[in-house]
Parts: sequence; C-alpha cells; structure tokens
Amino acid sequence: MTQSTDDGYEVEGISELYDSVTLYRNRPDVSFYVEEARAHGGKTLELGCGTGRILIPVARLGQEITGVDTSARMLAQCQMRIDEEPAEIRHRVSLVQADMRDLQLGDRFSLAMIPFRPFQHLVAVSDQMAALRSIHRHLEPGGHLVFDVFNPNFKYLIADRTEELEDTAEVELPDKRSFRRTARVAAVHIVEQYSECELIYYVRDADGNTRRLVHGFLMRWYSLHEMEHLLGRCNFRVKAVFGDFNRSPLTDESPEMIFIAERI
Repeated sequence: MTQSTDDGYEVEGISELYDSVTLYRNRPDVSFYVEEARAHGGKTLELGCGTGRILIPVARLGQEITGVDTSARMLAQCQMRIDEEPAEIRHRVSLVQADMRDLQLGDRFSLAMIPFRPFQHLVAVSDQMAALRSIHRHLEPGGHLVFDVFNPNFKYLIADRTEELEDTAEVELPDKRSFRRTARVAAVHIVEQYSECELIYYVRDADGNTRRLVHGFLMRWYSLHEMEHLLGRCNFRVKAVFGDFNRSPLTDESPEMIFIAERI
C-alpha cells in the first residue's frame, strides 16, 4: 500500500473522489441554497465552491454566479463539470482561485453564500473578520450573506476520536477503481476552539493495489452568540438563524447553525 499526505484538497487524487463521497452526495443543502439564490435574484457569489455541487444548480436557474475556491484541483474538477453543461449555463459561471479573506473581484453581488462549512477552516478571529469584511465589500447595499456551520455538540467534540472510524463504505468508481473512507481527529484545542481532522481515503485500483490518501484540515467551532458578535462587528445584521435546511428553529439538538445576514 502506498501513502500520500498533504494539506487539503491539493493532495493528488482527492478532488477526483469528492463527488462520489456518499455523505456529500446525500447532503440536504442543495435545494436550500438554490432557493436562496432564487429568492435574492441578481448575481451570486459562492465561497468555497469546490466541484460545483451548489454552483451548477444555481447557474441552471438562469442566474450569474461566481465561484471562488483556494484549491486549483477542486476548481479543475468544477470546470470539467461545467464544460458538460449547455452553453447558456456555462456562460453564466465564472471561476476564480482566491482566498475569501482577500477578495479582489471588482464586482458586487446581491447574495454571497458559503455552503458546507468552509468558514470553519478559519481558526483565528483575525481571519474570520478579514473574510467577513472582504465579503461585505463585494455585496451590494442590502445584499445578503448565507452560510452554515455545525451546531457544536461539546461532549462529542472533546471525546477521544483519534482512532480511524469508517464514514464512507466501499464506493465503486466508473474507471474500475473503488475507495472507502475513514475519519479521525488527531487533536482537539479546547481553548482555541478547533480540531485537527483527517479524512483518510483507501483507493483500490483495478489490480487490487491500495493507495492511502490523507486529507488533513483544521475545523473551528462557534457558538451562536460568538457568530452573531462576529457578524455584527463586520457590519452585518442577522436576519435569521435556522437549525437545519428545512428552516427549522435552532435548538440544542439541531445539527446546523444556518445564518442569513444582511449587509448594513
């Protein structure tokens, strides 16, 4: 078995597997973000667009959308998917490799969205505020920011999860390969409120050889009032907070914290 490890989605081979991960395919957030784009109209900005899981359905609405990601490999996968769409959809999409903390897009948007937790990779408060202020500069007056973070279960977050546990059973790929995935938390930093996480892919080729790919990343967690405070400091007004993608009220048991905030 060979092994590769690096930072994030720049590990060779991981971006190609993203759209086949069962947890991602079944995540119930696509219709929520598509509805937000439809409701706000105008141009949409998506931060952390990845392979286009949300971006492409929004473009199919007939709206212009700009997708931003730091990963060249994920953007390449996204472009491959866009190239399969009809010309009228392709022309509505722009992709930019950039960091949400320092956007220089030369454009304004009616809606900015950050689906599936990219904001939680920003550990330092200075980085969180830099990202929010950068987004603020790119919104039209009265524009909205919509994003999700997980609702922290503190007993679970501080539990010992250093052993690998399978989170994706064997998946067959069209090219005759297959993979399964495990997850582990290498370390938890309680004072600084983040975990060092690893997703480990075991990729088997047609000859039975297995390659181990490690996607390591940091995951910050937030409390409700902390996030409200951050948004307020960066000139956003919180208009709604939901506990799931059905727009249920936030409770202690809710899996998500989904914020809709207005630029002021």
